[in-house]
Amino acid sequence: MTAHLSDQDIQRDAISGARILVGDMLMWSDLDSLDVPLAAREVVRTAITAKQPRRVLLAGPRAGLLVDAVPTDVPVDVLVRALPDARLLGDRAGLHKSADLYCGGLDVFEPGHTYDLVVALGGPERLLGPDSEGLTESQVVARLAALLDDGGRLVVDLANELGFTDLVAAVPDETLESDAGWHIGAQGFATRHLFARERAGLLEAEGLRLEATFAAMPSVDAHRVLVHDAALGDGALRDQVGFHAGKAMDEHFATTPMLREPRNVVERVVEAGMLDELAPGWVVVATKGADSDQDAAGYPALVVAEADADSRWSTVAVIAADGSQTVAWADSRTDAETSEGTVSRGLAPLAPGRSFELDLRRACATRRHAAIRSRVRQYAAYLSDGKIWTTQTAEQRFFATPANTLVDGDRLRLADPSWRRTGVVSGDDALVRGLRDFARRLLASGSAHPWRVTVTPDELTITLASMAGLTVTEAMITRVARIEAEVASTVDGRPEDQPELLERNLEQGRFARDLPAPDEIGFRELLTHHRVISRELREKQGQVKWLEGTLRHRDRYIRTLERVIERYEDTLTYRAVEAMRAPRRIATEKAVAVAKSTAQDALPPGALSKARQLAKRVLK
Repeated sequence: MTAHLSDQDIQRDAISGARILVGDMLMWSDLDSLDVPLAAREVVRTAITAKQPRRVLLAGPRAGLLVDAVPTDVPVDVLVRALPDARLLGDRAGLHKSADLYCGGLDVFEPGHTYDLVVALGGPERLLGPDSEGLTESQVVARLAALLDDGGRLVVDLANELGFTDLVAAVPDETLESDAGWHIGAQGFATRHLFARERAGLLEAEGLRLEATFAAMPSVDAHRVLVHDAALGDGALRDQVGFHAGKAMDEHFATTPMLREPRNVVERVVEAGMLDELAPGWVVVATKGADSDQDAAGYPALVVAEADADSRWSTVAVIAADGSQTVAWADSRTDAETSEGTVSRGLAPLAPGRSFELDLRRACATRRHAAIRSRVRQYAAYLSDGKIWTTQTAEQRFFATPANTLVDGDRLRLADPSWRRTGVVSGDDALVRGLRDFARRLLASGSAHPWRVTVTPDELTITLASMAGLTVTEAMITRVARIEAEVASTVDGRPEDQPELLERNLEQGRFARDLPAPDEIGFRELLTHHRVISRELREKQGQVKWLEGTLRHRDRYIRTLERVIERYEDTLTYRAVEAMRAPRRIATEKAVAVAKSTAQDALPPGALSKARQLAKRVLK
């Protein structure tokens, strides 16, 4: 195995034809745990559209997945460290006019020519192997810049040492404790990532002129939301950034223990205008040469890619600085709609506005029932408005949950109107579905609310619906849960799982979710719940102590009365009265017995029973 690229002594893989370099990993695959970087793909497409490159380098496994974004008539080189990944990417690059594969580390990569466009994703951790010479991020950028022609573009992602995900995570990244963390402490690697203030100096030192900077979320290895640094200056775009970034963070860290709920954190970071400083990472576009006459590219202000890149239901939305949008399927197919069973989805633009769920959560956090009631009534009026839910839009009403509803001025609107379900869902059922979904999310996130800590999602749904004058029945909850299970099984492509999903859905609503597992709630919210429960426990303990004291007082009073009675019974007067009453009682009983016997002897047989019957009739 050697680093030289001459045909005489180069080693090649017999299957893919990849050139084997130092740092190759024969039995490892990065792509087993990585998805196509759909958001970065839109940035790369924009750069290629502005000026078609003469030759392209895709460095790193995720960058290699972008080979489809490069025109087939443009020669492309792919550099990965894992041989299985090189073979997989070789199949994807088969339609290109020229595609050369390299398997090894960036430290020994010397192709003998330069590029007009270099895309490098993953940093030193993904671009180098265990046998490679360690490099810092600045050294990686220097090597990539050396591979660029004058005027060539570099698209690279950089990790932020002060990313808020690391600040609020309750545990270290679990991948660092596995074989993937081999670089931790290895010679030559940096002990930390970059700070935001160091980014510009790093590029300038290598003769690179910054074109665009995107905040990458939810992580540097899975940036599904890219936010241009100029986007936060626009109020409408800022609301959209907060909504979509918060949603991405919430989904990505659903199974990771966090010190605080990530959705609330990112929305506050966006509102504070500190997203660039605290983003988990950045995607940077830079041009080589300070005086380059490179054509200006119209980079998007916001790119939102949905989680499952392989799902035919997933979309990618690109929002320009002027608010215009383009929406496409993640798998790049050209049809405008997809459907299965009763569920369908089209390519509809995302609506602007701020999250209605966030407004409702903040109202719950104030613990003021009047504030909650006003928002619930607004939501109920929105779902029952016949002018909004016409025959053309009624099939969308089932998806109008608070999480998918935006506040636009003084009215509400759907955030993502692309989903439809055949069959009209009534306004009452849509309200139950939306409030039940909100109740589950509110309790599972540990957010503050004014109700008891043992409340269940179904009980909270009944409480919220009553604020809008709706009485929720068990039949309504079951009907809504059945539709939710039907939609979920259809989207997952497993309709046979519908009975199981229905049972799980009903179970999640019937039982308290006030104290979810530690991986479903921020640690700070968990502590808040602990304090609430402790306070209620102290109140109950105080009530128990008061009741115990009351019982002890009554026991003492009863014992006092018993002693008084005993003293009365011991007095001469009490004994004399009892002695006088005894003969009289005995004499009276004997007189009554003699009178009855005499009457029975004097009267004819059956006369007494007839007299009793007559008395009963008279009394009636």
